[in-house]
Amino acid sequence: MKETVLIINITTLMVTLFLVYVSYRHRRDKGGLPFLCTMVLLLSWVAGSTIELFAQSYEAKVFWRNFIQIGMAFIPIANLWFVIEYTENKNKYLKYTVWLAAAISLTGIVLTFTNPLHHLIRKTVELVEINGHWSLYVEPAFWGNMFVLLRFALMLFSIIILILFQIRIFRSGQKQVLYILIGFILALTLLLIKNYLMVGTAETFPMSVIFLIPNLFIAYSVYRHDFLKIAPLAKDWIINSLPDGIVVLSAAGEIVEVNPSAAAFFQHFTEPEAAQSPDKASGNKLTNRDFTKYSAFLHSQSLWQEGLTQRKNGSVELELDTLDGAKHYYEIDLHHFINDRHHYSGSVSVIRNVTSSRLERQSLKRQAEMDRHIQVLNKQAYIDYVNASVADPVSLLIIDIDKFKAVNDQYGHPVGDVVLLKVVDAIKQCIRKDDLVGRIGGDEFSLTLLGCGKEQTQAIIRQILKQVQKETADVLHERVTVSIGAITDQTLPDHHFETLYQKADEALYAAKKAGGNQVVFYEH
Repeated sequence: MKETVLIINITTLMVTLFLVYVSYRHRRDKGGLPFLCTMVLLLSWVAGSTIELFAQSYEAKVFWRNFIQIGMAFIPIANLWFVIEYTENKNKYLKYTVWLAAAISLTGIVLTFTNPLHHLIRKTVELVEINGHWSLYVEPAFWGNMFVLLRFALMLFSIIILILFQIRIFRSGQKQVLYILIGFILALTLLLIKNYLMVGTAETFPMSVIFLIPNLFIAYSVYRHDFLKIAPLAKDWIINSLPDGIVVLSAAGEIVEVNPSAAAFFQHFTEPEAAQSPDKASGNKLTNRDFTKYSAFLHSQSLWQEGLTQRKNGSVELELDTLDGAKHYYEIDLHHFINDRHHYSGSVSVIRNVTSSRLERQSLKRQAEMDRHIQVLNKQAYIDYVNASVADPVSLLIIDIDKFKAVNDQYGHPVGDVVLLKVVDAIKQCIRKDDLVGRIGGDEFSLTLLGCGKEQTQAIIRQILKQVQKETADVLHERVTVSIGAITDQTLPDHHFETLYQKADEALYAAKKAGGNQVVFYEH
């Protein structure tokens, strides 16, 4: 019998040593410190039990029996501490409960070591022979039973907290909590059986084995689900019904969990066919292999990846193109998890589709930038765009309608407005998509031809001179012409708009003075 108990104790001791190593590695994670304390207490308990087994004298056996009471008393408290941190329960009264239980248990330990003076904890402690081996028989007193009941109460309290936590968390996280919950329920059940149905069997079934059970489940989840690092920290964020996408990332930057909205987002850009299927886009049957594809897409987005690398809370905006060429805009809110010991555990990214608001904002901005009467940039917007441009070479043109005042005086402003619109249409037909056109004054316009040298500029100007006359031919009997001043082979942003404008305006003055309907290039 003694050999059997020895084998059980040594096995428990080896497993506990391994768990101490595991808990030490995870000591900086949420719940890691109380888990480490539990393992150290359990190790002292198992070691004390083993030493008591080989102790020869009555005094030595009593000392080591008293010593293992430290582990027996404080492990349920450390387990409750772990559960509180794991579930991120902010109730201050739970913390008070831990401190109160610790104070009561410490009192119990002191009374245990001084029991011969008052017999409050134990009525009798006898050395009896069982199957040829000497062992201690302890009959607890009233207060001794009360301290045992406190341990049961703490275990039950931990189970209740875990059950409530499992009910409210994201579905995929419930499996993680279930492993711990099963361990605690088994431990409580075995404790009750051991104390009330297996009295006198301490030799064959050491109590330390019972408290090893829940911690084996915790250790398994450390490796299998990695919940000590990131999952419990993100539970308040991950809500299945949110329209926003929720992406949970590990400290290494890999996706470990997504909600259905996030799954639909990734599938929209990586698996368009799957995104159109409600069953496939639900996100409830995602596998790690799916996350690999999603992680690859995330890493390809430089702004998003940069925000994760810098580990700063904030937001970035992504502009993404779908296969049909449509643009979509997304705002990514980044929240990083750094605990009180400055250990980085991972992050949560909240994906919000802002396409509608972005397009509306662009539309409003465009309206504010456009001339109210003619659909070209107003003066200030045009100048801002020119000064913000980067191009080489650049040509800047000033275009003025010849004798436009006479048109207004003879035919009236309504006809003059039609002429303006026709001239603008003619200019737009001759320039390229990325070129800039703005209205500087009444009948004066400016063009900025980006990446355009003198030879190409000359060709565009020839087209403008011809197209203006063609577009306005059905408006007036007289021929409508324009004068153009131009400066070419410039570089932006090395030259400011005002500098280029002054030079092009000098050339325009020369074109007007020469009779109009022509272009004059500014000579460097």
